[in-house]
Amino acid sequence: MSLLLPLFSLHKTTFLLLALLLSVGGPARSEDGFPRAVQHALGTTTIPAAPERIVTLGWSSEDAVLALGKVPVGMPRYRFFESGIFPWNEERLGTTWPYLFEGGIDYEAIAALRPDLILGIYSGIDDLAYKRLSAIAPTVTYRSAPWSAGWKEHMELAGQALGRSEEAKALIEKTAYSLKAIGDSWQALRGKTFTFGTYFAGGSGIVVYLPDDPRVAALLELGLKPSAGIAALAAGNPGQGSVTVGMEQVNSLDADILIMWYGEGARTAAETQPLFMRLPAVMRGSYVALEDPVSVWSTSALSVLSIPYGFPRFLPRLAEAAERAGKEH
Repeated sequence: MSLLLPLFSLHKTTFLLLALLLSVGGPARSEDGFPRAVQHALGTTTIPAAPERIVTLGWSSEDAVLALGKVPVGMPRYRFFESGIFPWNEERLGTTWPYLFEGGIDYEAIAALRPDLILGIYSGIDDLAYKRLSAIAPTVTYRSAPWSAGWKEHMELAGQALGRSEEAKALIEKTAYSLKAIGDSWQALRGKTFTFGTYFAGGSGIVVYLPDDPRVAALLELGLKPSAGIAALAAGNPGQGSVTVGMEQVNSLDADILIMWYGEGARTAAETQPLFMRLPAVMRGSYVALEDPVSVWSTSALSVLSIPYGFPRFLPRLAEAAERAGKEH
């Protein structure tokens, strides 16, 4: 909690809720029965015994594993952080850190770790990769679609695979309740519209996220609403998490609040685009630019661990943007 005090002067209610959420924990641990079967989009995986050597792939499966009291033996390296590990996970790893995979799926490195479970819930694992991974160890992927699993789905599937379903359910309920309560405490956010997107240097337009994307879904739980342009795009692109909008149509994305995350150098590239800079949200200052790795990843790779770590930094900026938007109405 001491980490948060110098950063923000939060509403008292908000701060107490965030402090509660930071102490992520559930009921006393109880193992579900094994063997057990976990259903997902690519099949049904039988897990013969409580896993001890867990490999995670994609984004954030290690968050769910750590939240449930296990430490993976292998996980992805996130190159934007010096350690290669999300800062909200470092303190949970203790002195023995997992092997960190570089790039895509390294089947040989995974096999060398002798896993008894592979989790790739927020990932792009396809049928072929699933078959190859399943030949190494029982593998659980997403229930929804590639790169689409929200933090609730992530936690639920991890809980089933690890035999800790009740603990996972408790963590989901606590985080969902806290998100709603935090949103209620920031009244400036209630009912405000938003667009969440990104821009890649050299790109022809803005990539925007639709309500099926986990990062948008989390903001909806705070009481925010998708902008009219995003709602129209969602209606025309059912089942998709994101679409690209050409710069000549960028005005259709305007909202009370515009949120953009940027990779290195991309913000400068976006802000040299005259059409982007003429968006009302940009001109009135209700534009939230996320550039540093913690801000980018804690609002994109959502989990029961990243939300309490990153949202105390993110919410005051959202509220300030909402207040600026409110002055024009």
